[in-house]
Amino acid sequence: MKKTGILSVLILSVIVSSCSPSAKRLFSRGQERYEQEEFEYAKEDFKQALAKGGPRAESNYYIAEAYRKSNRIHDAESYYKDAIDAGIKDEEAYFYYAKAMTANGKYENAKEQYRKFLKIASNFDLIDRAKAEIENLKLLSDVTKKKTWYDIRNLEELNSEGADYAPVLFNNSLFFTSSRGSEKVYGGTGTGFTDIYEFIFDGVEKYSGQAKRLPKSINSENAHEACAVFSKDGRTMYLTRSNTGKKKEGSHDVNLYMSKMVKGEWSEPVMMKISDEEAWDSTPMLSADGKTLYFASNREGGMGGTDLYKATRDSTGDWGNVENLGAPFNTSGNEMFPFEYEDGTFYFSSDGHPTLGGLDVFVVTEDEEGELAVENMGSPLNSTYDDFGIFKTDSISGFYCSNRPDGKGDDDIYEFVDKSRVRIAIYSIDGTAFGTEDEIEEHILAGATIRLIDDNGDTLSVVKSDPEGKFELPVEPEKNYRIVADKPGEPAYLRKSFELSTKDETVAFEDLEPGDNEIKIPFSLTLMAKKKIKFVVDNIYYDYDKANIKPSAAKELDKIVAFLDDNRDITIELSSHTDERGDAEYNRKLSQRRADSAVAYIIKQGIESERITAMGYGKSQPLIVGAKTEEEHQKNRRTEVKITGILEDVEIDYKGESFNKSKPEDQIATEELIPEEEEESIGEIEEVEVEDPEKE
Repeated sequence: MKKTGILSVLILSVIVSSCSPSAKRLFSRGQERYEQEEFEYAKEDFKQALAKGGPRAESNYYIAEAYRKSNRIHDAESYYKDAIDAGIKDEEAYFYYAKAMTANGKYENAKEQYRKFLKIASNFDLIDRAKAEIENLKLLSDVTKKKTWYDIRNLEELNSEGADYAPVLFNNSLFFTSSRGSEKVYGGTGTGFTDIYEFIFDGVEKYSGQAKRLPKSINSENAHEACAVFSKDGRTMYLTRSNTGKKKEGSHDVNLYMSKMVKGEWSEPVMMKISDEEAWDSTPMLSADGKTLYFASNREGGMGGTDLYKATRDSTGDWGNVENLGAPFNTSGNEMFPFEYEDGTFYFSSDGHPTLGGLDVFVVTEDEEGELAVENMGSPLNSTYDDFGIFKTDSISGFYCSNRPDGKGDDDIYEFVDKSRVRIAIYSIDGTAFGTEDEIEEHILAGATIRLIDDNGDTLSVVKSDPEGKFELPVEPEKNYRIVADKPGEPAYLRKSFELSTKDETVAFEDLEPGDNEIKIPFSLTLMAKKKIKFVVDNIYYDYDKANIKPSAAKELDKIVAFLDDNRDITIELSSHTDERGDAEYNRKLSQRRADSAVAYIIKQGIESERITAMGYGKSQPLIVGAKTEEEHQKNRRTEVKITGILEDVEIDYKGESFNKSKPEDQIATEELIPEEEEESIGEIEEVEVEDPEKE
């Protein structure tokens, strides 16, 4: 023993001897239990000793260490602080104080504490670890900013109030480790001893079934059994057994075992030759092809803490050729719970790489040059607590474990889905409905009925706009649709059709951001109030002194046809206006010819002649009085539509069905009607001649 160590013991003896008899007794018993690694019981002894005037620095330090060594370092922070404030000399207190800060998400404070530790440290291993932790904390901002799309859920159907972890799906059963129902308490953590269970699904619901403890040949009464994994043929089980129940650092009897299926029964497990009896060997996992056995060990020759190792079959068929995986897998911290998915992707848990707190789950990636790198899988899969034991069931989902506080018990099993792998775009119309009474001022229109119709005329979905006028319609890429909207009731709004195509909205697969697969297409529509109003029809212009329908005008007249088709219960007046140039009577006749030409075109498309009247007003109603420019004159040469009547009792024939609007029962049915498909626009035609009825 070093002289400094002897001096520390002498000083501690003097301090303890000065305490009250009860505090001295409790402190001494706590030390004994601590040396026996009964951390749960030792912690309570030190707390009682502290309450009775026991040594403050030493009691707080022992309590903190007991929490840390029983995997509850989150609870240790305040005790490390009190120990340091009281003058504890052990430099490990300064190191693990920083570690506890990290576990509680106090990253900047942890960096500062590591720097304080380096000023007093003499333990070279801890110095190296502290430097590595500072570098990890510098990199942690990338982890906290990392965007992930994991959905996680506590597997409440399976978890218990005890510890549940190490899930493995095999032969349609979920095997896992649990301390549930244990009558014997392990003094290291205050929880029960663990056994291996099989959850047998009954098929009623996704996770309904029964958890069954494996037979006594596997689960012994006075030891931990954990982390079972099976050969492909199901005839060999590999597991971890600890004869003393110690499952964390400091124990030297945690070893790898193997059991064989013989005549339908599991044989008594035997220790594997690759297990080091002087080391902590645990968390076995087979490779995807079953030819490699990965595990964690703190055996001599490692990189620090527990490292990941692999073993392969030797010439005799036994497992051998043990090899440390080295960098970038292993660090001076702890690496464990390896898992290799069927595509070769490798996962594991570590507290030596940049983590959010305790153990985090990592994935090994490969860059373009073939260099391996280790990547933290980010939040919410990882947390400031221990997150470990991942087992993927398919390419995007699986199970893993965590002792985060919102769980059902100690360690809990969670299921996860990685939505970043679901990169199929989901398209929808992000719509807003407006209403207007004069074609100028618009307002939000709630309660409008919006129908989505495909190329075949089939209604795909019907929705109503919400109080803010918003509505959403699911669509597909590379499709043409028609949106038909109206609003019955009081006040009622005219029905209107809108063409919509998603062909220009399609996003290529390679352009999708992982997880950002919702493509919303903005769309707005405006409905006019159903009353006797008039509105200007845009772009129906005539050449000077002509009544012929121009191609551009024909396209606009098709919209009037669709408008009348959609609203079968209205009559209109179509009026034509000239500019102010020329004789008034001549212009009146010219405008009448123009109106007649437009009406003739509309009637030719199938609109009943009694629903439309042609009126020519000549130059008597100019929009721009005293127009001077050609542009102003053209605006005066306009066409207007005025609703002249709303039919209260009209038979509407729609796809072979008749509805009488005067009947209340048909009024309801009429609201669900989809109008006939409007005729396609004739587009850019070379010539459209409509005979002028008054042409000489």
